[in-house]
Amino acid sequence: MQRSLGVRLAVLLIAGFSLAKAVEIEVYGKDNKTCIYAVLSVNFTVLYEGNGTMDNATFQLPNSLSSNGSICGNNKSAPLLKMGFGTGHSLSLNFTHSAGIFSGDVLTFTYNTSDAKRFPGAKNTSVKHVAVNSLMESVPLNTIYTCRSAKAVASEAVFMVFWNVSIQAFVENGTISKNESFCKADIPTTAAPITTQTTSTTAPTKSPPEQPAVGNYTVKKGNDSCLLANMGLQLNLTYTDDNQTHVINIDSNSTASGHCGDQDATLVLEDMDTTLQFHFIVEQSKFFLKEVKANISLVINGSTTTLNSSNTSLRYWQASVGSSYMCHKEQRLVVTDQLVINAFNVWVQPFKLKTGTFSRAEECSLDDDSILIPIIVGAALAGLIVIVVIAYVIGRRKSYAGYQTL
Repeated sequence: MQRSLGVRLAVLLIAGFSLAKAVEIEVYGKDNKTCIYAVLSVNFTVLYEGNGTMDNATFQLPNSLSSNGSICGNNKSAPLLKMGFGTGHSLSLNFTHSAGIFSGDVLTFTYNTSDAKRFPGAKNTSVKHVAVNSLMESVPLNTIYTCRSAKAVASEAVFMVFWNVSIQAFVENGTISKNESFCKADIPTTAAPITTQTTSTTAPTKSPPEQPAVGNYTVKKGNDSCLLANMGLQLNLTYTDDNQTHVINIDSNSTASGHCGDQDATLVLEDMDTTLQFHFIVEQSKFFLKEVKANISLVINGSTTTLNSSNTSLRYWQASVGSSYMCHKEQRLVVTDQLVINAFNVWVQPFKLKTGTFSRAEECSLDDDSILIPIIVGAALAGLIVIVVIAYVIGRRKSYAGYQTL
């Protein structure tokens, strides 16, 4: 998957655990033998226009799928896996092959906003299509591609997360291969060698985490920048099983993607093991951060846990449309009881960029030191008044003491 759209993650953290079971689907050829085989889990989040507001539809790839429209492929046509479900929804993946390898080519998600069950109160009911390049890495023929880790795909108003994926196209003789090719996210990195070993009777103390580096992120609409964000981000995760807080700094080189609209905009940051989605909206000529979603890979007690966390009722980073928001001081964004984001040196503008640069900044109240000046001046004046009053009282007493009654 391209870094502009894909993200590797092994954990989906949400307030409550809601994970789809893997769905299995097979495509059969004219000889009634399997030609395409797939197992996968998918979560969909679609931003759509409701009754006066922008709403999110969140649903999973259901167990009941249709393979109608799928193509085994031959010398004249490329294989196509099409998974249809619900009222006019489908997820399709084209395959290509050359030089003994095959790969996913174009991933297409089709959704129908007239489906009142998944898109309640949709204002504009129509069928929409989102197409992105590639879902899977290239693998040899007669090999099944496997990726247990999650990958996120963000395009326009659609956000999809895939995990527990196994795919094989060009299946030979209807037999699913036992040869597996793992995605890069599933391959563990080599641990650094241990050069010394010491024995201690005291428990080691954890050093405080370093402040995260500031990343510079840009979302483009065509060739023009439509959203800018500079910030350092640190996640504080409270996992109930071990009752400990896990601190993760977001890589400043994380890939940025998203979409820009007149009334809403989305920034998606993709780290090796983490995805953060920031959703901004406009209300009464003001913009603010309304929603945060976090998808994080976390290894606890030697095992990987899959979690997912979001909050759609936030109101952070507010400024006038046409201006940017700036805050140098550390901020704590409480997303859920399990997730708090520490933000450093935030400078963000999701709407009405001019010449691809930040507009005039509206600073947060934490940075506003100008209030100290009237406080200091007022305190000085109050002190001066007290001194004058005391001197007057002392002077009056002395003047009374200098006269005698005749």
